[in-house]
Amino acid sequence: MIVLGQRTAHYGSVSFSLAQHGRRVRPRVAAPGELSAALDFCQAQGANGVMAGARIEILLRTPAPMGEVWVLERRGARPAGAHLRADHIEALAWAGGNLIPVGADEVSGRAFGEMASARGARYHTVVGEATGVMAVWQVLEPIWQRPRSVRPNQPCMVALGPPLVEADTQVRPASLRALDALVPACRAMFTEELGFPPPGPEPAYRAHVAAQVGRGSILARLTRADGRVIFKAELGSQCGSWVQVQGVWTDPVWRGQGIGKAGMAAVVAEAKRRGLVNVCLYVNDFNTPALAVYRAVGFAQVSTWATIMY
Repeated sequence: MIVLGQRTAHYGSVSFSLAQHGRRVRPRVAAPGELSAALDFCQAQGANGVMAGARIEILLRTPAPMGEVWVLERRGARPAGAHLRADHIEALAWAGGNLIPVGADEVSGRAFGEMASARGARYHTVVGEATGVMAVWQVLEPIWQRPRSVRPNQPCMVALGPPLVEADTQVRPASLRALDALVPACRAMFTEELGFPPPGPEPAYRAHVAAQVGRGSILARLTRADGRVIFKAELGSQCGSWVQVQGVWTDPVWRGQGIGKAGMAAVVAEAKRRGLVNVCLYVNDFNTPALAVYRAVGFAQVSTWATIMY
């Protein structure tokens, strides 16, 4: 057992505790039979739960483990012997390729950070509601290597109704016939957004984009003359009626002409046509052109996210 002030972690188990201001919380790994309750909790969190909820939905359908869910129960909320329900959960975290806290405040976020440290796992990103993410990072910052980027203020936005601008009818689900044009567009978006190119070999990235096309996730507008991608976006994480839009990009040559606004209006309309009636996204606070586009289309900020990228 290691004791650090008021923090206590039993490094030989999967149960950890952290006390602050008289409050003690103990995250644990959710059992397979508790994943439905974890999913219900994520769905109740709306835009803040869609990314983790999407991964839990996959975990429920996939026999091979791809991650795990850590839960913090509300003290005294669950009667002895009762099955876990969403209203018994105070906060949770998805722990897979990414660590995604949901509903976490500073205390529970630090508890998730302690658990991540003790379990020895490494993540590509810590992402989600800013309070929980930054609390996780307070614990991990002295332990892990320096991150590629720390983005503490990312507005999480939701489309409040039908698009406020006319949708671009040329934005449609992409086909594999356009893969040669889509791959460089996706690569350009990734590099511009994150500051470094997609990791791994080119064939693997091409296969990743092709898989997204096969799922119908990528929406794009191409020029009629040469098939060049003008605008693209992705219907990313989906949980219940929620979808998180990702990878929004307009060719720099076409920026400032309303392409992004009309394209995003088309993305929202297509999502709703598919039954994904709640459309959300998160964006860097310094990306003022993107913020202006989203607001013009009808998105409004509902919370603040943060991302730590390794």
